[in-house]
Amino acid sequence: MNSLLTPPHAPPARSTRPPDDRSPSLSAPPPPERFGLPAAYRQQTAAFTHDDISPGEYWNADRLAASGKYQYHVYRWAAELVRERGLASVLDAGCGPATKLSRLVAPVCGDIEGIDQISGVEAARKLNAPGKFTPIDLERPAVAPWRTFDLIICSDVVEHLLDPDPMMRFLHGFCNARTLLLFSTPDRARLHGRDCLASTKPEHVREWTYPEFRRFLSSRGFPMLQRRFFPADDSPTRTLRRLDLAWRLRLRATSPHRCQTLLCHAAEVGESWGEGMGA
Repeated sequence: MNSLLTPPHAPPARSTRPPDDRSPSLSAPPPPERFGLPAAYRQQTAAFTHDDISPGEYWNADRLAASGKYQYHVYRWAAELVRERGLASVLDAGCGPATKLSRLVAPVCGDIEGIDQISGVEAARKLNAPGKFTPIDLERPAVAPWRTFDLIICSDVVEHLLDPDPMMRFLHGFCNARTLLLFSTPDRARLHGRDCLASTKPEHVREWTYPEFRRFLSSRGFPMLQRRFFPADDSPTRTLRRLDLAWRLRLRATSPHRCQTLLCHAAEVGESWGEGMGA
C-alpha cells in the first residue's frame, strides 16, 4: 500500500484560526496518490462546485428538483440507522438544500444540523428545512466543532473537494466514541468501467473505486463497519440487482449500483492518525 496515502499530519486541536487568502478552488490539487489513487490517475484541477468559481445561482430549480432524487437511498439508510439504533442527533456535512434530510431523516430525528458552503445553507433556509444550518467552507473550516453527534452524513461531497483532508479532520471534532458516519461517493469502476483512470465529470475532482475509498477513509481515521451499493438516484434497488450482478460477473462494463456508501466509526486520533497503512 502506498505510503503517500498517509495524511500529512494529524487532526489539530480545536482552533478558530481564520483562513488565509488562498481560495481552495483556485489552488493546485494534491497528487492523487495522497488520497489512495494510482499515480496515473487524471484528476480535475479545479473545484467547479465551490462558491468561489461556480457561476450564477448553483441551486437553481433543476438542481433543487434533482437533489430530492440523488443519494436518496443513502438518506433512507440514515433514517434506518436512527430508528434501529436509537440515534438522537444527526449532522449532514455538505447538506446542500437539505431536501432528503428534511424528507427522510427529520421525521425520525428531532435534533438535526447541516453544514455547507453559503449557497447550500441559503438554499436550505429558503426551503425552510428543519434544523440548524451553519455556513462553513469544508475545505477551509474557520470555526471549531461545537458539539458531537450520534450520526454524521457526508453524502457525495468528498469527490467535489480539491483537498478533502481539512474536512476529514474537521469531522473528527464532531465525533464521540459512539458516533457513526455514512460516507458516499460514486464508485469509479461501477460508473465508468474497471479500466477508468480519470475523472471525466468536471464537477468531480476525483473518483474512487470501492477498495481505494475504503483505504482512504480508514487512513483518515474512519474504519468501515458496513458497506452498501445503491443506484445513484431513487430507482428501486431490487429492479437493478440483475444488472449489478452482471457487472460483478464481468458481463457488463458498468453497474447501476454505482453509489458506494460506507458506514464507519471514528477511530481514536492523534499519534495513531494514519497508522496501519503500510508502505
